[in-house]
Amino acid sequence: MSVIFLNKEKGISSYQALREVQKALNFKKAGHAGTLDPIATGLLPIFFDRSTKFIQYFSAEIKGYNATFNLGVSSDTQDIEGKLTVHKNEKHPSRDELNNSVKKFIGKYEQMAPSFSAKKVDGTPMYKLARAGKPTPQRSATVEIYNIELTEFKYPYFSLSVMCSKGTYIRTLGVDIAKKIECNCIMKDLERTSIGPWNLDDSVKFPIIKNLDNREKMQYVKRIEEILKDFPKVKIRSSEVKKFQNGLSIDAEINEKFKKHSVFFEEDFLGIGEFVEGRGLVPRTLYKV
Repeated sequence: MSVIFLNKEKGISSYQALREVQKALNFKKAGHAGTLDPIATGLLPIFFDRSTKFIQYFSAEIKGYNATFNLGVSSDTQDIEGKLTVHKNEKHPSRDELNNSVKKFIGKYEQMAPSFSAKKVDGTPMYKLARAGKPTPQRSATVEIYNIELTEFKYPYFSLSVMCSKGTYIRTLGVDIAKKIECNCIMKDLERTSIGPWNLDDSVKFPIIKNLDNREKMQYVKRIEEILKDFPKVKIRSSEVKKFQNGLSIDAEINEKFKKHSVFFEEDFLGIGEFVEGRGLVPRTLYKV
């Protein structure tokens, strides 16, 4: 049992949250998928011990967020934690005007990464350059907004519900929406509500975890094979187990529509194998080795 979905609290880094849970559950090693800034709350997957090797396979292509923005203000970080500038004479948009701008962002668009971001320039995260007062080159990427709704609007605040592709900066999305109607804004709050098929219903908050005994704590820890359920399952024979664990390819009945598979002997998860033409099922990441 190796993975927990934490509902991270506001005000701590993802690393701090990870260390708290790791200590509470008494695991030797831990890693997380999908960093959340201290300002953000919500879904943070934490992997323990041998399962940390499988973070790379975690399905995170589609993410869900709820976010609240403050109009009439801008900041160097695009959120409330940066250096703020108040725009006193800025217009007050109507709900229809704001909603029309929101709907224009459905689909793909070229998004400019904020200066205070983890994108790297010659190996250095841009936020470190920005904090040091050094220039940050522009970095853009194509992101996709699958669904977006204006859920609340009471000037100067508006809230969005967003389903988007991996790599989307929600604070930048809000700023870009405001720019379309010649306004400024900053992100005030952010909650990640889902990653792939997993959502907040699958998560637990740390105060709950720390007040449980060891047996009760483990009810929130999921098996790595459950997390990798999107990979087709293939079972191998007992005579092939050592061969697979020693890094040798094996013949196996697999779904050739898919490259990677979860490999089992009976009900024991052995790792991830990849189908390679002419070789069969090749071990890629082993669980117990």
